[in-house]
Amino acid sequence: MDQTYDVIIIGSGIGGLTAGNYLAQEGLSTLIIEQGPRPGGCATSFRRGGFSFDAGVHWIAQCGEGGVIHQILKELGLTGKIDFTRVTPPLVVVTSKGQYVIPEGKSVALAYLKDRFPSEREGIERFFGLQGRIAKDMVRLFEADPDAQEGMARIYFNATFPLRFPTMARYHRKRGAEVVDRLIRDPELRRILKIAAIFPRVSMVMLSWFWNIITSSDCYYPKGGIQRVSDVLAENFKALQGEILYSRRVAKILTERGGAKGVRLSDHTEIRGKVIISNADARQTFLELLESDGPSADSPFGRDPQIPSRYLDDLRRWRLSESFFYVYLGVDMTLRRGEGRAFPVIWYFPEKKDHGSWPDYIGIGIPSLHDEGVAPSGKHAVIIGAFADGISERWFSLGREGFEDEEYRKWKREIASSLVRMAGEVFPDLKSHIQVQEAASPLTFHRYTLNSMGASSGWSMDAEEQNKLSQRTPIRNLLLAGHWTFNPGGVPAAFMTGRRAAELTRQIL
Repeated sequence: MDQTYDVIIIGSGIGGLTAGNYLAQEGLSTLIIEQGPRPGGCATSFRRGGFSFDAGVHWIAQCGEGGVIHQILKELGLTGKIDFTRVTPPLVVVTSKGQYVIPEGKSVALAYLKDRFPSEREGIERFFGLQGRIAKDMVRLFEADPDAQEGMARIYFNATFPLRFPTMARYHRKRGAEVVDRLIRDPELRRILKIAAIFPRVSMVMLSWFWNIITSSDCYYPKGGIQRVSDVLAENFKALQGEILYSRRVAKILTERGGAKGVRLSDHTEIRGKVIISNADARQTFLELLESDGPSADSPFGRDPQIPSRYLDDLRRWRLSESFFYVYLGVDMTLRRGEGRAFPVIWYFPEKKDHGSWPDYIGIGIPSLHDEGVAPSGKHAVIIGAFADGISERWFSLGREGFEDEEYRKWKREIASSLVRMAGEVFPDLKSHIQVQEAASPLTFHRYTLNSMGASSGWSMDAEEQNKLSQRTPIRNLLLAGHWTFNPGGVPAAFMTGRRAAELTRQIL
C-alpha cells in the first residue's frame, strides 16, 4: 500500500463512498479507511439464519428520475447497477380504532383523508395548502444551492432569504406538530399527519417535505437490501483504482502548521494525504481525532490546531438526532401484501395502558414484501423500531464497559420483548413464529458507526435547532462529508455532501 495519497477519506458511509468515487474517477489517488468489516456506515445490512436485515436505513428517497441519488449514480456511470423498487403504499398507520392506508398522489391522498375524516375537510385543505407552498419554496431553495455559495454571495443570500422564500422563513422554526394541532381537532388525524416526519419535534418545513415524499411515493428499496447501495459504490471505487482499508480505525488526524497532513491508525501506522475528508461523527472528528501540531503530541513545540472555541462549544452543545432501538425478526408466518395488516411499512400506535409509558408508537417494516430475496421462501424479515435515546442514556455513562454489563444485556432483552409484544398486537401470534431474533440499541449503533449516542441522522431536526456544519473546516485541507453537514440528514444528504466534498477537494488540489 502506497503511504502517500492525494486524498484520505475517513469512513465508508455513503458520503465517503460518493466522494471517493468522484475523486477516483478523476484519477486522484484516494484511500478510504473504514473501522468496520464492510462499507456503508448506517447504510448496511447483515444476515442471520438465511434472513437479510437492514441495520438502520430501511428505505431511500430521491432514487427516481430527477432525484438527486439517481442523478449522482448517473454521473458515476452506475445507472442500472442498483434495482430500486418503489415502496407502496408509502404510509400505513394502525391504531386501536382502525387502519389508514394513504394512497399515492396528493389529490388522491387528500380525497382519502377527507372521506375518512369528513368533519376535518377544511383543516385538511388548509394543512396541505400550506404544505404545498412550503414544498415549492424548498424546491426553489435546492435549485439555488446556497451551500455552494461563499463570501459576499452567501451573505446576500442569507439577507434576502425571507423575501425570496417567505413561507419557509415563516415556518422553519415552528414545530410541525403544533401547526397540525392548530388546524386539526381529531386525534386520529393528528397522528397521521404528524407521523410522516417520523421525528417528533421537526419544523413545519421538514414535515412538509416529508409529506411531499409520501404523496409522491418517493420511497425506494434497493433489491438485495440497503447494503447493495454501499456495495455498488465500493466496488466501483475499487474498479477506479481506489483503495479501501476495512477493519482499520483512524486514531488521529495529523496536522502541521494549521493544516491536515495525514492520519495515524490505531496500530500506529501513519499515512500521508494532501486532503483529508472526514465522513465520521463530527464530535469525534474534532474532539477526539485531531492531533496537536508538531513532531509528536507530547512535543513541547507542539500546539493545538487553530479551531475557534465557539466552533468546539457548538459541537458539544448542539442536539443530536434521535436514536432507535430495533428488533430484527425472521418469521415463518404467511404474510401477503394488503391482506390483514401486511404492508411493507407500518406505524402502530398501541393503546396506552399507563400515562407516559414508552413508546408512543412503533414502526414495523417488512422488506420481504417488496423484495423476496431478503428472506427464505415462504418466510419474512420483520423489523420493529422505536425511538430510544431517552431510555438508554444511563448505559452510555458506563462507557465501553456498558456493552459487557449484565444489567444492560438484561435491559436490552426486556426492551426487545416489549417491542415484539407490541408488534404482536398488529400481527397476532407473531412471537410463536420467530425463527431468528436480533436486537440493536443506541449503544449498538454507537459501537458499529461511532456516531455519538447512536445518533441516527447527524444533528437534530428539531424546529428550534436544525444545525449543520460547513463542509469546509477551520483546519486547512480538512473537509467534511455526510449527514453532519446537512439538515435534514439521511441518505440523499449523504450523497449530496459526498459530491460537494469532491468539488471542494478539486479546488484545493
